[in-house]
Amino acid sequence: MSARRERSTEAGRGYLSTGDLSPDPVRREWKFIEALSIRHPIDMLGCVSSKTPPSDGEIYKRALAVAGVGLGLVALAVGTGASTGARAMLAHLSLPDLPLAVAAPQAPEALSARPLDEALRAKGFHECNPHDPIGLGPYTPYKNLNVGRIAIPQKGGHTASMGYDVVIHFHGHSAVRKTLVQVSRGVAYVGIDKGLGSGPYSQAFANSAVYPALLRSIESALKLHTRDEATHVRKVVLSAWSAGYGAVNEILKHGDERVDAVVLLDGLHAAWNPARAKRDGTVASLSSHSLAPTFDFAKKALRGEKLFFFTHTNVNPETYPSTRMTADLLLHELGLERSPVDPRGDKFGQSGTVDRGGFHLWSYNGTDERAHCSHIPLIAKALAQIEAQWQTPAMDRTVPFTPAPKLGGAGDAEEPTAGVIELTSADEPELGGREGLEAVQRGGAEAPEAELLPKPAPAPGDVPAAPRPEPPLDDGAE
Repeated sequence: MSARRERSTEAGRGYLSTGDLSPDPVRREWKFIEALSIRHPIDMLGCVSSKTPPSDGEIYKRALAVAGVGLGLVALAVGTGASTGARAMLAHLSLPDLPLAVAAPQAPEALSARPLDEALRAKGFHECNPHDPIGLGPYTPYKNLNVGRIAIPQKGGHTASMGYDVVIHFHGHSAVRKTLVQVSRGVAYVGIDKGLGSGPYSQAFANSAVYPALLRSIESALKLHTRDEATHVRKVVLSAWSAGYGAVNEILKHGDERVDAVVLLDGLHAAWNPARAKRDGTVASLSSHSLAPTFDFAKKALRGEKLFFFTHTNVNPETYPSTRMTADLLLHELGLERSPVDPRGDKFGQSGTVDRGGFHLWSYNGTDERAHCSHIPLIAKALAQIEAQWQTPAMDRTVPFTPAPKLGGAGDAEEPTAGVIELTSADEPELGGREGLEAVQRGGAEAPEAELLPKPAPAPGDVPAAPRPEPPLDDGAE
């Protein structure tokens, strides 16, 4: 090997050992050129000052110079009767077509829901009776599933491989829908109401066969909509307001392989610690045993494996631990503390936050029913982060909007049973036997005929007495 080749080889090794992973291909190419000690002919062109690091403009000029020198040499070879190989090389060479400045990728335009302003309040709307400005908007009419019903983006909202991101919401799904359709980038939306209290939600998903059957039902509806057998559920958000957390906790009890994110809107209640006689709301007086599946999911989110969002008020239900107390217990088990947030005079404003990895806990003021209902629109804040992280494909929001569904069911829907899967005894093995089959069939049959709405807030002159104050917590929250 000649001395010159040895120097070039050693220089190349030196370049490779630097581990320069710059995203700028021109800068990487120049560093390699410098390492091979062939920059001097380019210096002669007056483009380079080796005393200082080159600017981006200088690098661009040097790249042009390198290409120009190469073209000149090949052209000379062709002009002097060089081989056809040289002519072929020239045919494939061109000056680099590199922009002087590369624009950063544009983030999707943020969507926002119409706020509850004084004009809407004057018309009778309030936190527990939210405004419905666009109906179902860019979504299809509802289609029934084995459990609940689904609204699908009319156009778009899926990946090239026909994957959809899906939000499955429990409790008050009509009220949540009014916000979600205004802000969603492209998720499909499933709404399920099972009644009052967390018990009916837990019972509906107590059998491990019910949730997988629900996912099959969702995919059936999506396939009928797209008329493409490749259509599938890509990622799933389990969302719940108030009592709906019972379904989420029950589903997680059977495993979280098909759950990618959880959103709990002022809905998660621990139990009292049976070993403590005094129920004073302290962490020692609480037990997380019944919520172990949800707490475990939150821990995975903290490690960045999942996404978890939990909002809470200061409403005290008196007879069982509040969402605030449950949040305190969760933070204690995770070893986290809230950072204070200025609520800026808003009686229902945010007063604290914890955002670590995929874990998000947001504390809000308010001790009455309207404070509880004020968390319904917070689906927008959580969904914005979820869709951004997942890069949920955008749906077409220029399509003609679908009007609001009629109260009482999906009787006005296209193909209202599109997602209903007919189950027979042949499905028993997959559903865990007859018990699983009956649980799935019963889950669909128990869906209420009418949409459940949040209980209306009391009239101004009929506000119940304020709950007893909670133990003070030194975390900057109310």
